[in-house]
Amino acid sequence: QNLLKYAAVNSELAGSAVRALKRLLWYLCPEMIPLAIFSDTVPKSELQHLADKLVSVKPPDELKLPQDRYGTGFGKPKFPDTITETTRLGDLVTGDSWFIVQLLEMNMDFLDDDIENWPGHPSFLILKEKMTCLNVVNDSAERNVKLISDFLEAARSEEHYHNILQVVENCR
Repeated sequence: QNLLKYAAVNSELAGSAVRALKRLLWYLCPEMIPLAIFSDTVPKSELQHLADKLVSVKPPDELKLPQDRYGTGFGKPKFPDTITETTRLGDLVTGDSWFIVQLLEMNMDFLDDDIENWPGHPSFLILKEKMTCLNVVNDSAERNVKLISDFLEAARSEEHYHNILQVVENCR
C-alpha cells in the first residue's frame, strides 16, 4: 500500500518495486491469510476485520480441499487480482482461507472471543507458538540454487557458466 502511494512521488521506482513484490503474492493467497492472526505486527483493527471475515466465510466441515484454484484439487492458488491503497487483509479472505486451518488442525475457537482476550486464550497461545516454528520455504529459489550447483562444476569459465545457465533457463 505504501508503494502504491509512493507512485505519486516516483512512479518508475514504485512500479519496479510493485512488480518485484507481485512475485511474492503467494503470501497473500487466501490459504495463507489466516496466519496473519498470529503476527505481532498486524494492527488490532486489521486483526478484528480479519477475524470477522474468517468467521463469516467459514465453509462446511466436510469441505476439505480449496475450491478456488487453477487446475483441479491442489492446483496453483489464485493470487489477489489487485491490491489497492485501501485493501485490508480481511478483504483477501475466502472460504479457502479455512484450508490451512483444517490442514494444520488449528483450533480457532478464540475467534468468537473478543480480540483483547486472545493473548490469554489457551488455543491461541498454543497456535501462536506453533506458528512461530513454521519455516517458510521458497521452492523456486531452492530449485534455482540446485540448478546452479549442478552446472557449476561443468563450467570452464565464468562466461561459460553464464551461457550454460541461460541455455538451461531457455529450455525450461
